Amino acid sequence: MMRRVILTGVFMALVMPGSARGADLGFGVILGSPTGLAFKYRATKRSAFAAHAGWSFIDNPGIHLTGDYQHLFPMTIETEEGTTINDLTLYIAAGGRFRFKKVDATDETNFHLGLRIGGGAEYRIDRFGIFLEIVPVVDLIPETDVDLEGGLGFLFYF
Repeated sequence: MMRRVILTGVFMALVMPGSARGADLGFGVILGSPTGLAFKYRATKRSAFAAHAGWSFIDNPGIHLTGDYQHLFPMTIETEEGTTINDLTLYIAAGGRFRFKKVDATDETNFHLGLRIGGGAEYRIDRFGIFLEIVPVVDLIPETDVDLEGGLGFLFYF
């Protein structure tokens, strides 16, 4: 267990730049696959780095560590009543996934490494963000396989 905590810490240190402290940094949860902690650092108006550390309850449970670069598309929506909504952002994302997956009917754990390419949308209300994402994953190690991840998440920005 301690090894997993250390790996998660090292992974987060690599994904989040050192200058993120005190900036547009979000911390929260994601519900889906994986279900766990969510982190996001908005580097500029059009780019962000996101990471999730969680657990999959679907198809052989396992620990997930993901990291993505997100290209952001801020949107302005005008309603029929004349109000303007500036807080919706669509994004496309590319990154990687580490997964420690339990092998069926044994106590063995396999290490999986995959590429993630997908997208989502985030709506911000002051310091709170709610996001929905869908990300296909292509596992490269230990064998080539396709998976689908995604979920609904909530972030609090510092």
